[in-house]
Amino acid sequence: MKAAGTRLEPILTSVQARLDARRRERPLAELRRDAVPDPARRARFTAALRTSALEIIAEIKRRSPARGDLALAADPLEQAQRYARGGAAALSVLTEEDHFRGLPADLERVKPANLPRLRKDFLLDESMVIEGLLWGADAVLLLACVLEGPRLGELRAVARELGLAALVEVHDDEELERALAVEPDLVGINARDLTTFTIDLATIERLLPQVPARFVRVAESGIATVDDLRRVRAAGADAALVGEALMRSGDPEATLRAWKEALREG
Repeated sequence: MKAAGTRLEPILTSVQARLDARRRERPLAELRRDAVPDPARRARFTAALRTSALEIIAEIKRRSPARGDLALAADPLEQAQRYARGGAAALSVLTEEDHFRGLPADLERVKPANLPRLRKDFLLDESMVIEGLLWGADAVLLLACVLEGPRLGELRAVARELGLAALVEVHDDEELERALAVEPDLVGINARDLTTFTIDLATIERLLPQVPARFVRVAESGIATVDDLRRVRAAGADAALVGEALMRSGDPEATLRAWKEALREG
């Protein structure tokens, strides 16, 4: 794990503490007993992004450690419904509580928006993947920078067994090599270095063309304008994950509509 001495370290410490508390209340054996695999979830998530257009994964994100408070009072369902009306293809839902002010219950709350759902969190073990299934996710985020050694492949295998899509996120060449080796459903290139929180869209432009077309290719972070969307589309992205710009928008439905119209025009 590359967290030691970085801005990621306190986040992972908090995630581990809450994970330990949840396992005391609901042990892994109980989670396994309750988990019913559902392959339709994986198909639903990947199909939503496999189109001829650049699709948007719109994020429910109340706070960012890098940017501070975004919309602490935001109702996740209202936000998700605005995203759906604006033309978003899928939802990314933060469930990390201490640094992003997400809630596990948010995954269930946004269900009426009728969009495929990604559990976005710092997943550390099998139980957190199973939680994604039980909380209503269609896909889970796996961070290559957090899951070192065999752990990345192990959690990818758990997601496959449960019928969840796995989005493996990378930030550099070494992580990309490891991601491709575990054959995820989606590969995300994050323009934000999670160890320093600096953003550079050139990271997406450099790494994304190296991802074979058999994977759904996702551009993440630092995307706030139509020009940004055009840049990542030119690099080969099938989808862009956008959080901060939409959470700060006074009218995310209109913002999404405008972006999609501009992209259709060129």
